Amino acid sequence: MKYITLNDLTAAVRKNIHKIPHDIDFVIGVPRSGMIVASIISEYINVPLIDIDGFKNGEKPRGGDRLLMVQRKETKKVLVVDDTCNSGKAMNKAKDKLQGYDYEFIYLVAFLEGKGSDCIDIYLEDVRKYTKNFPIVLYEWNVMAHYPFVTQRCMYDIDGVFCVEPPDERNTAEYEEYIKSATPLFVPTVPIGAIVSYRLSKYQEITENWLKEQGIKYNAIFMFNANSYEERAKSGLSPEQMKGMIYKNNPVAMLFIESDDWQAMNIHQISGKPVLCIETNKLYGNEI
Repeated sequence: MKYITLNDLTAAVRKNIHKIPHDIDFVIGVPRSGMIVASIISEYINVPLIDIDGFKNGEKPRGGDRLLMVQRKETKKVLVVDDTCNSGKAMNKAKDKLQGYDYEFIYLVAFLEGKGSDCIDIYLEDVRKYTKNFPIVLYEWNVMAHYPFVTQRCMYDIDGVFCVEPPDERNTAEYEEYIKSATPLFVPTVPIGAIVSYRLSKYQEITENWLKEQGIKYNAIFMFNANSYEERAKSGLSPEQMKGMIYKNNPVAMLFIESDDWQAMNIHQISGKPVLCIETNKLYGNEI
């Protein structure tokens, strides 16, 4: 499996800047993820930026005050940018939107994933070698909003992933009050596979109500089968052991998303499968 961070994205643009035409008039980004790449490229080569719908609506590309100092000869050449290309559907849709304009459009993606290369002119990096054991490369900017066929093969912790870490659960009243209305963090926008939490099962109803309020749809939920902190402590089962074994024994699950780095490392060791740590933005089991 391959996990690509925003730092990796910036590095890919910088390393491959020679592939990008520098005589373009402006950059068009394909919303939403393409706008991240487009903004990085527009900064590096110092040209204005606009999204494709703004361009269609007649808006002018924007570049800030710094571009006022740059004298640029108009060539009517425009770079159209998206983050990835797999089937080519998104880029072909962008091409359809740009039919009829008197510009030379050059189509670029940061990462080439699938067989849709016929619809692009430039790609910065080919990541197809990483998809042998997982259906798609994972990206920091959309890991919580990926295709359902990916997210439904993932397992998620709750505290520190979906919501801010709660107070000490031994203060029962404060803890229970907090998890009823916990502050959300990274909320998935598509159906997910399973939730695996070290929370006591006595809090399952409260937890499920909160998940429903956040619009989080899941196939299964696993919580620690105990009614008190002391009962769970006597079991001798640590959070990473519980999560690691559930993950290991689920043949469908291909990724676990955990908040704590120590737990993530140990869940990976116990399960032998990839684990993404929210705290460090590191994937244990990431291919080099």
